[in-house]
Amino acid sequence: MTKTRPRHSISRARLLAGLAVLPLCASLHASPPAARPVALEEDAKAIVLSNGLVRAELDRASGNLVRLWLGERQVLSNPSYLDWHTGGSQRLARPAVSIPADPRANGGAKAEVVFAQQGRGEIDVALHYVMLPGERALRMFAVFSHPADRREFRMAQARYVTRLSDKLFETVSVDAERFRELPPFDTPVEALGPKESLRFTAGPWQGGITDKYHYFTDAGGHFVHGWTGKDSKLGCWIVYGSTEDQNGGPTRQHNTAHWQRILLKILACSHYGAPNTVAPAGRVWEKVYGPWMLYLNEGDAPAALRADAERQAAAERAAWPAAWIEHPAFAGAAERGGVRGRLVVRDPQAPGASAAGAWVGLAEPSPDWQQQALNYQHWVRADAQGRFSIPAARAGGYTLYAFVGGVLGEFRRAGIVVTAGGASDLGELVWTPGRHGRQLWEIGTADRTAKEFRHGDDHRHWGLWLKYPREFPEDVVFTIGQSDWRRDWNYAQVTRAGTDGRHRGTTWRVLFDGDEAAAKAGGDAVLRLAFAGTHGAVLRVLVNGREAAVLRDFPGDNAMIRAGIHGQYSARDVRFPSGWLRAGRNEIALEQQEGGAPAKYIMYDYLRLEVP
Repeated sequence: MTKTRPRHSISRARLLAGLAVLPLCASLHASPPAARPVALEEDAKAIVLSNGLVRAELDRASGNLVRLWLGERQVLSNPSYLDWHTGGSQRLARPAVSIPADPRANGGAKAEVVFAQQGRGEIDVALHYVMLPGERALRMFAVFSHPADRREFRMAQARYVTRLSDKLFETVSVDAERFRELPPFDTPVEALGPKESLRFTAGPWQGGITDKYHYFTDAGGHFVHGWTGKDSKLGCWIVYGSTEDQNGGPTRQHNTAHWQRILLKILACSHYGAPNTVAPAGRVWEKVYGPWMLYLNEGDAPAALRADAERQAAAERAAWPAAWIEHPAFAGAAERGGVRGRLVVRDPQAPGASAAGAWVGLAEPSPDWQQQALNYQHWVRADAQGRFSIPAARAGGYTLYAFVGGVLGEFRRAGIVVTAGGASDLGELVWTPGRHGRQLWEIGTADRTAKEFRHGDDHRHWGLWLKYPREFPEDVVFTIGQSDWRRDWNYAQVTRAGTDGRHRGTTWRVLFDGDEAAAKAGGDAVLRLAFAGTHGAVLRVLVNGREAAVLRDFPGDNAMIRAGIHGQYSARDVRFPSGWLRAGRNEIALEQQEGGAPAKYIMYDYLRLEVP
């Protein structure tokens, strides 16, 4: 993205005159002044919204947010824009402009400006800007529509992109762990691999590496991210109250920010193996993405600014669904209902298993909820007793899904109906996880990530896979009862570069003592493999030298090369005759056969051997 100067439209004198209307609070906790009504000014080139606290200039020709002021400080370095990718990057161009809520006609209660592009390409797109009184914020939502007469629509990504002034902001804030100061946007860099990994080549940051993937986050439970300034004492945040529009469910990962003061609201994203949004020719489809807000605040400390933004996000969630949206595709409170119940895990071989903190969600019956994108999903966390309440779900039919750390697999209950204005009590839902026999051993924790393994708790580093040949010169050899998976099991089974520079697959071995009963039991033993992520892999499984299976057709998610600790979760059961086991030392070999590139890998979540 090239830094450009947006052209002026409405005169600077008029803009500044409108800014000097209300003093800004000196403290985040000071009592706010009485809310000033929203005002709207327009001419042939621009529309300006203001409420005495913030002021936003919108470009008629592009629908871009050209300038955004808090008081007299303009926080943007470039115009903010909506783009979407359907075979190439697209933006609004010469959109039709309408003002469905005009503060000049409603006493300043609300301003809404819509930039709509219709009849061009596979879809129609409308971007809505909304300003309300008394808020240091500009609100937005987008509506994507696919009429029946259009060709197939396939969208890999949609996002709203904002670039902030590096004179005002230098610290990115994604969550409690990722609060990091970054150099100015024009610091020289060189691209590594992947191309988004950049090494600074000059100045005090020379040698440091930044990567947009270091600032990705899981969609579930994430509602705020932004930038702060130490000297400016400003914060600018993306804040929203629901993730129901997100494709791929709560474990889907999306970008939040990047080094060059870029702040993102991802509407849909196919990174880490998440699904494209696809509407076939002839299918009528419409979806509301958002709403979200650009929220501005002031304070002495970055942590205080973040705490204030988190309070705003909590308020947005408490007020969901947003009452200020008036659009036929958005389901208001009267068109929604609730579902509650209690999930109970009963596993005789794991009496301590619990549904505490489980993700519980409503989604379509198929495909796998990780691969759903067209419609809406509603997810919540269960409490310490497994109780859950899914409020404000859109009316309709769903399958209820649940998964929790420490339990392999997931719970499903089909035929859940949400009625408008209703609150269904599902009572106690008993989940008895499937077993094929007696558990002989396990490696890891079934939590859909590889975070418990070596480097799993510190995985956001470029080139982490390069450490593998030094740390495991003989590949992984893991002895049950002796090895420690936090140290002796790498977070990913990566390829190894030979002396000729070619990358080849690797073989990991699990050594364990069998028992005579298992060896003589007859029937099948089952090696249960859960994968936190995979890419371009073929896995051959051998039991004491005998081939038990060759596993192919894994999901491709590229998570390892993109500094992730999980991608697309999948699981496979490998059966083999229990007679292949012996009473003494046994070996299971996991041979990842594909080479040719460092990006081909397997990231294990959990392994368990069950015997008759």
